[in-house]
Amino acid sequence: MTGKESVDFLQRITSNDFSSFKKGKIQKTLLISEKGRVIDAVWVLHEEDSMLLLCSQGMAEENISWLNKFIIMEDIVLSDCSSENKINLYFHNEGDADYFGILCSFLFEQKVPTGVTIFHENEFEKFRIFNGIPKSKKELTIDYNPLELNLWNWISFTKGCYIGQEVIARLETYQKIQRTLCFISSTQPIQEGEILINAVNEEVGKITSVQTIKNNESIGLAIIKTKLFDAQSVLKTKTANTEIKIEKLFTKETDGRN
Repeated sequence: MTGKESVDFLQRITSNDFSSFKKGKIQKTLLISEKGRVIDAVWVLHEEDSMLLLCSQGMAEENISWLNKFIIMEDIVLSDCSSENKINLYFHNEGDADYFGILCSFLFEQKVPTGVTIFHENEFEKFRIFNGIPKSKKELTIDYNPLELNLWNWISFTKGCYIGQEVIARLETYQKIQRTLCFISSTQPIQEGEILINAVNEEVGKITSVQTIKNNESIGLAIIKTKLFDAQSVLKTKTANTEIKIEKLFTKETDGRN
């Protein structure tokens, strides 16, 4: 993102506060639809002459198209530079960035420090699911609002308006959040997209992410309706009748992601 009005634009359009955003800083923010649903999670790096927006894999074109809808007379140009950058995430306690509540650093074209554990795709997927980290096309979709995904710290509740702000404010003010992200497990294989039901066959939610672990046991993420959830009950999948255990709810009130 280039142009002298870039920071003001991000302040008006996205969810977080850019009022003190300066060169060298990193700010996380959300692109939210007019109906308060998630389009993508983005990290913005201030490079003085430009802003580098780190978005979900494969989402650059969609994000650019969405942002361009709101660029009218502003001095702003967006371009996809995905092929020009290789970025590693380095998780450590002194990180200068926040990856869904976990401290990290973004390493640009740098070697991974020696002696650290390298996550491969399957390992990182387990790490993501265990920590309740939403992913584009799974949890980060227009089916859900950010408060259902426990993305409270991605939103400024004190700055002025942004796209989707009125809906988010109503949800927060009147406590209208009806669904929440949770970590699930099963002793059997399960599938993404399966509907969850309770003991009286009411639809409680849907499985959004799945990873198979040892002996075909499964872990995953699901979005559930909190008013129909009873911590003592056993949930099952609607089609396969597989028993599902909810291990942890990721909400503002829990010790889930900060």
